[in-house]
Amino acid sequence: MSDLTYERLLNENDPAVPCLKKIFELPEISKYISIGENYFRYVTDTPDVYFYKIYDHDRLIGSIHLEKQGETLFMDILVFPEFQGVGVGKTVLKDIQTDIFQLDYKKIEIAIDESNIASLSLFENAGFIRSSKDDELISLVYQRIGDE
Repeated sequence: MSDLTYERLLNENDPAVPCLKKIFELPEISKYISIGENYFRYVTDTPDVYFYKIYDHDRLIGSIHLEKQGETLFMDILVFPEFQGVGVGKTVLKDIQTDIFQLDYKKIEIAIDESNIASLSLFENAGFIRSSKDDELISLVYQRIGDE
């Protein structure tokens, strides 16, 4: 998965939005990530919120939602079901950890449903540490090296 490219979603009328909405509605996705009616307006019009489409060559295969609050980056990574399990998430996460989007953060925080074993494993293997648990959500934190 070394041919991944990222394209920032700049407005809610982007041609990829209908495809993204369909993916977010899939039961295997919507049980972990839910979006509201104005989601794409929010991610394109809100300062310090970034939404990137993930491409493998010219094929849309996922998305990244990033929100920066101070020196902390909050995020969601979505890899479309047919592309899961082949290293896409690992590559995307490594790119975010090396600050490919130049967001100059010191730590990343993410909350993952405790039943999403694959995502928990991905993030823990990438150096994220469990910090808390609230109901079924497990919070994990990644501290950039040199920023402890």
